[in-house]
Amino acid sequence: MCRAEEEEFVHHLLVHCRWVFSLWHLGLFLMGISWVHPSKVKDVLAAWRRRMKKCLALDVWKMIPLAIWWTTWKDRNRRIFEGIDLSLQDFKLYFLTILYSWSHAHDGGANTTFLDSVDNVMQGY
Repeated sequence: MCRAEEEEFVHHLLVHCRWVFSLWHLGLFLMGISWVHPSKVKDVLAAWRRRMKKCLALDVWKMIPLAIWWTTWKDRNRRIFEGIDLSLQDFKLYFLTILYSWSHAHDGGANTTFLDSVDNVMQGY
């Protein structure tokens, strides 16, 4: 995806790829959390579950890893099968849009705008 390796290994693609890492950083920033990033997918999930207990916006917190990986998968397929490369900024926006649409659906379609939703997450609801 980031074209840094000849073969895409799962840990690189889902955790360490500079594009995907930027989504992890963005998701953690939105939640007001900093951490040392684990090296393997299962370690990321274990650390994520441990931090859930301390998170105010728990529903969004649960969605972030899935939204990151869904964004990655969709963008990777778009690159491979359609020959379309998003810019890094569009990649991040796509992630935020997915996270917003999922959280919006989870809230039962609450009348919040995209930016209001981002603000709510950053403030912990």
